[in-house]
Amino acid sequence: MDKQTLIKLLAYKRWADAATLDAITGIDSALYPKEHHLMLRLMNHIYVVDRIFRANIAGRAHGYQALNTPETPTAEELMTAFRESTDEYIAFISALSEEEFGKVIRFTFVDGGEGEMQLMDMVNHILFHGTYHRGAVGWLIQSSGGIAPKDVLTVFLRDYQS
Repeated sequence: MDKQTLIKLLAYKRWADAATLDAITGIDSALYPKEHHLMLRLMNHIYVVDRIFRANIAGRAHGYQALNTPETPTAEELMTAFRESTDEYIAFISALSEEEFGKVIRFTFVDGGEGEMQLMDMVNHILFHGTYHRGAVGWLIQSSGGIAPKDVLTVFLRDYQS
């Protein structure tokens, strides 16, 4: 995958995360408290994993002890956090040479196991991991009376790509 494609996919991620969080804000948390909480927990999990992988890529400690945080942020807090995080990924990838995508990065998983992945595989993980969990959140939005966003790549490319 070339750098421009990867940047486009990260822009798609930023858009899809924002659209999902926006849809969550339309759910009545008084009528659907468990579902609303689970939606935020799943989105926060995506964010935490994004940050863990970014720290691993940079070779720095991430400080997380689990794949989610004890507290649950609001949708609004997550909107800001996701945007800043994905913008950081885009800036980082933009500054890399294509050759650096194959760099092997060694890291420690949150559970203590040792890991080793190519940088490109780590970025691909955050892209696909988020898509997987946003699908579950979309289902929860629908089952709670909301309208899940059409967060597919084709809609992004047609309507939102800047």
